[in-house]
Amino acid sequence: MRDSVLLMPHNRRNILYLFLIGCLLAALFTGRAFFFNLSFVLAGLLLLAFIWSWLAIHWLQIQRRTRTRRAQVGHPLSETFTVRNTSLLPKLMLEIDDYSGLPGHRASQVIPLLGPRASYRWSVETECIVRGQFELGPLGITAGDPFGLFQRERRTAGGLPIIV
Repeated sequence: MRDSVLLMPHNRRNILYLFLIGCLLAALFTGRAFFFNLSFVLAGLLLLAFIWSWLAIHWLQIQRRTRTRRAQVGHPLSETFTVRNTSLLPKLMLEIDDYSGLPGHRASQVIPLLGPRASYRWSVETECIVRGQFELGPLGITAGDPFGLFQRERRTAGGLPIIV
């Protein structure tokens, strides 16, 4: 049985670059309009994907609400997250990564579609199992274009301290 290889965004992009160069060389050597048109379409696709990936992580607001900054061992810590799209364009897929230091805290989420001016909310409860001072956050937002050519990440500033 053959293993399928998942192409990473930079590999897909490199293949498209090579194909674009090949089309440009074929256009220059043969002079055929087909290769020139194909080159323009590929270059336009790359430009559109680049702009889309940039727009995908901008005009987003993310909010984290914690009921308290103190918790006891054996009790849950409750958090609510809200992601708001403030643009007129939909966000096709967002991945929210939580880089908290609290053991057992799993707040990361994948949001499949976030419409224009829409918001998405989820709650997380984490049982505190270790005493100490920890930091909740920062959060990372990863998004890309629908063709899978470019991927961008943005991180929020710092985190919130919490004492268990």
